[in-house]
Amino acid sequence: MNAADENNDTLIPRKRVQPLPIRTPMFLPQQALGQSNRWMKSPLAFCSLSCGRRWGQRIALSLLCGGLWLAAARGATAAPPTLTNLFPAGGQRGTTVTVTCGGSFATWPVKVWAPGVEVVATADSGKLEVTIPGDLAADRIWVRLYNQEGVSISQPFLIGSRKELNEIEPNNKLAEAQQITELDVTVNGLFKEAEVDSFAVTLNAGQTLVAALDANTRLGSPMDSILQIVSPQGIVLAENHDDLKLDPRLTFTPKTAGTYFVRLFAFPAAPDTSIRFNGGANHIYRLTLTTGPYVTHTIPLSVPGENPGTVAVTGWNLPVDTRLNVVPIGGTRLVESQEYEVLDELRRMPDARIGFAFSPDFSQATRLRFTPPAITTTAGSMDEKGVTTVPVSSSLTGCLTQKQPTAEYLIPVVKGQPLVISAEARSLDLLLDPVMKLVDPVGAVIAEIDDTGATRDAAIVHTAAQDGLYRLTITDRFRKGGERCWYLLTVRLDQPDYDLAVISDAVVVAVDKPAEIVVKIARRGTPADAMGPISLQVLGLPEGISSAAVLSEATGPTAAEVKLTLTTTGIPFSGPIRILGKAAAANDLVRSARTAARLGVAFDTIWLTGLEKPQ
Repeated sequence: MNAADENNDTLIPRKRVQPLPIRTPMFLPQQALGQSNRWMKSPLAFCSLSCGRRWGQRIALSLLCGGLWLAAARGATAAPPTLTNLFPAGGQRGTTVTVTCGGSFATWPVKVWAPGVEVVATADSGKLEVTIPGDLAADRIWVRLYNQEGVSISQPFLIGSRKELNEIEPNNKLAEAQQITELDVTVNGLFKEAEVDSFAVTLNAGQTLVAALDANTRLGSPMDSILQIVSPQGIVLAENHDDLKLDPRLTFTPKTAGTYFVRLFAFPAAPDTSIRFNGGANHIYRLTLTTGPYVTHTIPLSVPGENPGTVAVTGWNLPVDTRLNVVPIGGTRLVESQEYEVLDELRRMPDARIGFAFSPDFSQATRLRFTPPAITTTAGSMDEKGVTTVPVSSSLTGCLTQKQPTAEYLIPVVKGQPLVISAEARSLDLLLDPVMKLVDPVGAVIAEIDDTGATRDAAIVHTAAQDGLYRLTITDRFRKGGERCWYLLTVRLDQPDYDLAVISDAVVVAVDKPAEIVVKIARRGTPADAMGPISLQVLGLPEGISSAAVLSEATGPTAAEVKLTLTTTGIPFSGPIRILGKAAAANDLVRSARTAARLGVAFDTIWLTGLEKPQ
């Protein structure tokens, strides 16, 4: 303020200046009441009215500049985006899909990280254009949104081979059912609160329809669905509740041609006291309807990772003797961003990988395990009594039948050999709930295991006390048997190894706030300290962000947990990093830290956000 202004008697004296109160139209003078909208939109006029013209002008300009500064500040430090779901939650290979993001975005467009596909954030807030390569050898990719302040959690996006369409409401009643004019489609749908979705299909006599829902198991939708085939009279002709874990699948072959209805509804995935159908903004599903080939799994369930070759497949409507080529999941497009099997109580080998078998002519693809060189895929050798001998360091694919609901194996063991024996089915998306019993050469029961840890599968860890043939039996917890009751048996030595795990898959580091990453170390094998010290370090750090390597000793406070500290000079960064361990006592055995299990898989990358140094 200049001297002239200070002497101007039209101004309010300095000692009388008070903070400007927030006013509403009820404080406007009578002559302004008829123009309240204009006064409310004009800070200059409002402040002039309240405080005198020239003083009001100055306050209004100060408020305006302050508001602009605050807006700019907010833009510079916008909150990280959140991502709760994607709709549709998948797309067909070789197409471009418009996807709507559920969540919150302080600014748009945001940046997108989605290895395997090409993604463009459009001008419309929350809209993405996702282009899927026609040769993408994966059934799922993961999408993250990020900005300079942080990153969202990743959300799954499924990849299919069939034509896609979206659910059309209303379709709650059979009379309102959405007409599916051509089969071999995937319908993208959403359960609203307490609703039923219905779809009408036309089938010929003897034609087998496959109806399969993806929701909870592969998308994480919080719903436990039921799938039905219903006649025009409302009679339920076929029904399934849980096939792919909580997701239903069924087949239906009509005796007469006509229109039939596919009806689905859901309950909460986490049971509660309510008795009602479930629904909500995140209850997203994908329903495949096809009379064509549909694959459920491969035979065998594991193959050598170095030379996988081809595998037989099983499912519905498949040509006789169908075999498919096997490739690493993602092929060359997801080399740096793979899904990994979860390292849990089942004691899977850390260097096993996921394989993938698919055909663009089939409605569904399938996964299998790539075994490391230390494991041999075998069929075993059967004696005259029908008992199969399985050597140590091998995997075998078996099936329980209705005629033979118990499988029996002999394992030749040398005294002192530490064994890990596992039977997997549920973790491989199969129906069986395996129960194993191990008996030593003199007939003593070593162990009888149903569920190992939190899994529905079974594992036995045992050190042989004598030479001889150990007898192993496998049954189903509910005495099931049939053409879909497959399992994977693995028998191997419990050699010294280790796992690394991190709880969070994202970390933020600032100049004034270093970040810490807690790494859990699980030493395996006998003895537990056979690994010796393990050195851990962060890989993939950009210029300006650093982290010193740390050592996990074989015993003591660092044996099971260490902390890696990251510091930054303030150069902004957003991207994935990795944590690697190296055990010198085991010929420099290297393992990468994996994230917590998510939809049955883990990852070996963590998202790092380095905040820019404040100006």
